[in-house]
Amino acid sequence: MKKSTVIKLGTYLLLLGAVFGICYQLYETTGEKAGPKIILIPKKIDESNEFWSSVIAGAQVASKEYNVELSLMAPETETDVEGQNRLILEAAGKRPDAILVSPCSYEETTSSIRQAVNQGVKVVLIDSNINESLSIPLVATDNVEIGRRLGEYMKELLPENPKIGLVGHVKGSSTAIDREKGIREGLGKEAEAIKEVVFCDSIYQEAYDVTLRLLERHPDINIIAGFNEYSSLGAASAVRDLGLKGKVKTFGIDNSVSQIQLLESGVYQALAIQNPFNMGYLGIEEAVKRIEGEKTDLFLNSGSKLVTVGDIFTEENEKLLFPFLGSRATKKEEINSQ
Repeated sequence: MKKSTVIKLGTYLLLLGAVFGICYQLYETTGEKAGPKIILIPKKIDESNEFWSSVIAGAQVASKEYNVELSLMAPETETDVEGQNRLILEAAGKRPDAILVSPCSYEETTSSIRQAVNQGVKVVLIDSNINESLSIPLVATDNVEIGRRLGEYMKELLPENPKIGLVGHVKGSSTAIDREKGIREGLGKEAEAIKEVVFCDSIYQEAYDVTLRLLERHPDINIIAGFNEYSSLGAASAVRDLGLKGKVKTFGIDNSVSQIQLLESGVYQALAIQNPFNMGYLGIEEAVKRIEGEKTDLFLNSGSKLVTVGDIFTEENEKLLFPFLGSRATKKEEINSQ
């Protein structure tokens, strides 16, 4: 190669490097670096369900604040454990920076999450737990605690000869297991009055129908409690439509608009309120911390509170019952003080 050609080539490479350097500096000062990629896999995506809508809204707000590229994947129903397992493995195969998962099953979702962790994918659980400790964070309501609060208040209002029916959502989910445990703990010895526990697979109409059948089998039931939005709303609607308001005291978990209306009208005696917006927000926050190598807590309580028919319109309770989804999640210190 001629000397002049070598000099020209060297000059060209130097100029190319300089141009690249200038472009990079311009990007650093004027552009925004691509953020981490996180995949959120809830139990389902249902615009009519205010719990999951709030979880997703919280995750979206946090994603904007932390410059996260957020993707959503979900099974058709909360009972589609196999479908969710396939999605978890599919998500892990995309090699995201992290996956947020709300396990459909306490036991049957564990294997797919373990496989994702073994592939080096960072995982954060939200809402529900699995039956194996994989040293991954869980952001959720303390479900035993929320059940216990409900059970303790139910105990205060028990009639002389209590007969209790419980309407759960998905049998075998960690939330159903823990909430039933908490209700029984809150009731204490009065838990012996529980006649039957039925499940609705987190389908409103099924909750309505199983409650009707429950009351046909046990017409002496005078207390009913639901475990989530679907089961609580279906149970309370059945009690209302049967003309049993006041005769059958009703309790629930979550705070959809329809549930709040039933609380205002006295069909419910109390609702135990979760904070799903916080759950989604803090799930993203914990995932970002793990991506950046920060140490994170293995359990973060997203908060809960009991609201009764007599204290709906206090300022504090109105904020919980009618949340403004555009606001930032409650600080961890405030959450844990509830």
